[in-house]
Amino acid sequence: MNIQIILSQMLMLFAMMLIGYFLWKKEWLDEPANQKLSRIVVNIFNPLLIVYGVLGKDSGGNGTLVWQNLLLMVLFYVLLWVFGMGVICLLGPKKSERDVYRLMTLFPNVGFMGIPVITSVFGMDCVIYIAFYMLGYNLLLYTIGIVLAKRAAAQREDFVPRETREGEGAQWKRIFNVGVIASVGAIVIFAFQISVPEPVMKFCKYFGNATIPLSMILIGVSIAKADLKVIFTNGKMYLFTVIRMLILPVAVILLMKNLPLDSVVFGVFALELAMPVGSIITLIAKENGADETCSTNGIVLSTLCSIVTIPIVCIFL
Repeated sequence: MNIQIILSQMLMLFAMMLIGYFLWKKEWLDEPANQKLSRIVVNIFNPLLIVYGVLGKDSGGNGTLVWQNLLLMVLFYVLLWVFGMGVICLLGPKKSERDVYRLMTLFPNVGFMGIPVITSVFGMDCVIYIAFYMLGYNLLLYTIGIVLAKRAAAQREDFVPRETREGEGAQWKRIFNVGVIASVGAIVIFAFQISVPEPVMKFCKYFGNATIPLSMILIGVSIAKADLKVIFTNGKMYLFTVIRMLILPVAVILLMKNLPLDSVVFGVFALELAMPVGSIITLIAKENGADETCSTNGIVLSTLCSIVTIPIVCIFL
């Protein structure tokens, strides 16, 4: 694997983040505009990119690869769940942050950051494999993720129990979001070789291609909004980031690289392990009363560090 190419791709993505950073600092983007743009990317551009990634792709002879990918996706989340418990024992965060650290470990940015990074390394053909990770991500986020966030909230000293349980059922409904529908749709299209007219394919291509720069701009905005002085002086978060984004993926690669796995399928698995903390974790924490500051610090620091850690991880592939 050509590390120079990967490093140049990461620097290009970083440049896109810088644009988002300056857009916020110049006040060309404000909070309402940022939220609306984020909603558009999540609900329109990103799903269309997932669908476009499988249109016209031949699944002949790739059944084994899909099954490999499915098994690795399951292993991915089992591994992160177990690793999350180990991180708590090693770092010893305070009670109110323990489950926030588990959230940050279990839910890396498999889509928003994963798609642009992994497709820049392996090409658009690997989107079908990423779709499985996104599907598992959404299913776990609105089940286990909600439980962890509520448990983290209950450990806070200023925790006030809610008197009503309004909206509890709505959490289950949120599992069936646009990302899940797009991921399932992409898998079905790929599995049954469903063809679409050329104009439809071009429509998905044009919208999907906008996903990468817009996603990076939004991540840059998140960095611009954060208190970098506080983040850069948090020694425990540095240790978490190094363990989570460097030691874990490198150790897994060294243990599994000699197994009879397809190089692209295994590469997607390994790079997803190296992704920074998912940006939605702060929203889940905030909604359920957990410590959003801790998760925000983890998101920003891990995203900035990924510019260096991901090329290092690629060296071992």
